[in-house]
Amino acid sequence: MFRIAIANDKGGVGKTTTAVMLATLLADKGPTLLIDADEKTASATEWAAAGPGLACTVIPVEDLDATDLSPYTYLVFDTKAGEDAGDLLELSQAVDLLIVPTKPDALSLRALPKTLAPLIERGIKNYRVLITDVPPSPSTDGHEARAALMDLGVPVFSRDIRRASAFNKAALAGTRVRDVKGDQRAKLAHMDYELVLREVLA
Repeated sequence: MFRIAIANDKGGVGKTTTAVMLATLLADKGPTLLIDADEKTASATEWAAAGPGLACTVIPVEDLDATDLSPYTYLVFDTKAGEDAGDLLELSQAVDLLIVPTKPDALSLRALPKTLAPLIERGIKNYRVLITDVPPSPSTDGHEARAALMDLGVPVFSRDIRRASAFNKAALAGTRVRDVKGDQRAKLAHMDYELVLREVLA
């Protein structure tokens, strides 16, 4: 069983989008369980309930202890905002990969070192930063964020996630992003996560 957690103590950086996207893509490869651990907003649960449903199974975290995990090949944890250092360390030790999404704006990048500090201090290696909501050219925010993180020695996915309204449309419709109709960027946005998943499983 392969376990992934999506976490960042800052909200609004694409945790739920990343969790749902990766869980639905993994479901094409094997039975996948998405655990919604954000009790306050339950965004992943609401996404799944808003339409025909997702290819993965979605449960709230309070149902985890009563759930038989043996049928599942993949587990994906969508965590709440405000995870403290102890929570992140515990998550990193409980999963195969901890993904830390961040936007390339100054506020998100300034908050990131604080999030990563306990992982770096303890020598944790099974985490990687994913740059999300990258604006299109001529903006260079994505490139500059990547360069800054690499200069700090932070492991970063080689693929960024572009800014796309298709993610919000998919959440409102309760579908996968590639199934969003009438949005030319939906399939491109979906492809970004397909390429990220290749790195996850490599």
